[in-house]
Order: sequence, then structure tokens, then C-alpha cells
Amino acid sequence: MVNMGLKILLLFVIVLICLFPILYDPKPSKPQPRPRQKRQSYAWKGPKTDERINRMLAECIELMKELEVPISDSICPIVRLNGSRSRFASCYDRGGRKAYTEYDFYIEMSGHILQNTEKSLRSVLLHELLHTMPEGYDHRGEWKKWAKYVSEKTGYTIKRCEGDETEEDLARFFGTYVENQSE
Repeated sequence: MVNMGLKILLLFVIVLICLFPILYDPKPSKPQPRPRQKRQSYAWKGPKTDERINRMLAECIELMKELEVPISDSICPIVRLNGSRSRFASCYDRGGRKAYTEYDFYIEMSGHILQNTEKSLRSVLLHELLHTMPEGYDHRGEWKKWAKYVSEKTGYTIKRCEGDETEEDLARFFGTYVENQSE
């Protein structure tokens, strides 16, 4: 009877030894990575500049000078286009990481807003030109004072995060615009 008890105990130990790796994994399994969502490509495959925008920039510079706004005299006359979906435009100074010009300032604009209304585009350019003023690098103090002045004198809306964009302009920029199809 003792032999039978030992045999059962030995069989139980053997079964436990065989099942132990299955029941207990000493290395916790790594969590499965979530499948990556394919992001929409924001690469700008269009032209690197646009003559209409460059003409608007020249006109906006002249307007600012007529209004005696103290913008820089060294602004690149060519607006570079990019594929940004997070901002309409940016003003860079030569000390910035993207410097590629002999001018002190240059403007990059999202190519996705080329179809915006002319009023919207001019308001964006005027906004960026204000960043070329001394102490105009942020949206406080001098920038805010001159933005209000230019808005009052020109009728363009120049604010930190909004301007004269229509709902269609914004939908095109964010890639949600659906053209009305007449039947």
C-alpha cells in the first residue's frame, strides 16, 4: 500500500514537472503592439512656390509700409510652400533651423491653403509679416498691438489663431472638404 502511495505521488510530481512550463511562464509575455494606423501623407507634391502668393506678399509689404508698421526691410520676396496640415504659415528668421536665404526673414505657407479666399491669404501674409517686427516673434505685446492696428486700418482679421478663413477654406486645409456635386 505504501508502494502504491509512492507511485501515485511520483506520478503526480512527474505530471506537475511536465505541466509546470505550460502553467507557469517565468517570462511574462510582451504585450502585443497595436497595429499602426496608416497616417495620411502630408507631403507637398505641388510647386515649391506660387507667383500669385508672391505678388500678394509684395502688395502686403507695401501696405504695411504705407501704414508705417515697423516690419523688417529684409524679407524674402518668395513664399515657400510646404505640406503642413497643422499651421497655415510660419515666419522664420535667418537664425532659425531652416535658414536657406540671405534675407533676415522668410515665410513658408501650407500649399493646402492655395485655394483659400484672397482675403484669407492676405490675412495670413499680414499676420506673418508682423512677426518680422522687432519684438514681434510671439503673439504678445508689440505683435498684438500692431495686429489690432492693421486689422482696424485694413479690414482684415489678424489674430493669433484665426483670420478671415471661410468654412470651406478650413475644410480644404484639414482635408475634409467635399465638393458639391450638382446633378
